[in-house]
Amino acid sequence: MPLKSFGSGKGRLSPVLDAAARERLSRECAERVVAAAAGLAVVVVTDGAHDTAIDVREWARSRSVACISQSTAGLNGAIVDGVAWAREQGFTNVVVAHSDVPLACDVHPFIDEGNVVIVPDAAHDGTNLLSLPTNAAFTFHYGPGSFRLHVDEAMRRGFAPRIALSDEWSLDLDNPEDLHDERLREVFPWLPTSPASPR
Repeated sequence: MPLKSFGSGKGRLSPVLDAAARERLSRECAERVVAAAAGLAVVVVTDGAHDTAIDVREWARSRSVACISQSTAGLNGAIVDGVAWAREQGFTNVVVAHSDVPLACDVHPFIDEGNVVIVPDAAHDGTNLLSLPTNAAFTFHYGPGSFRLHVDEAMRRGFAPRIALSDEWSLDLDNPEDLHDERLREVFPWLPTSPASPR
């Protein structure tokens, strides 16, 4: 799970949530993603500069979650480093899950040993969960259009990827409009009832 400092994430939600609320939301979303991986080893990949993500390192340590500093630049680099860590630890399959999925649920149904499983976001543009073998020669394409790019990448590498649609994993928190989903009030009852109202 790539994870920035809790205090620096979700900047695009700043028109509707103040800094304290964004930090709390980031932490609680990350908690749910870790809980969704119950029974699996979890590794958090965070910024390589030690003083920029102390909060993430302390959070991971308090939950007995492995935390490594990325050495490869960018989001795709963080994922490359995380997959490499899993491979070095002897794992044959890895799940890449993002920390901003507030309704994250059990990841086990999305693991097909030896195959690639891709869970897109609600717009079928981004990739919110990706499961693949650790020895796959896979190039990651996180960013705009990553869902289609990952499907193409998997096929190019000889896989018949399974596209798994999930009402829970499809919701991520990129923009203020994403906070309109009423299910969020059940998970985070402290959220404002009308988050789209600018402050």
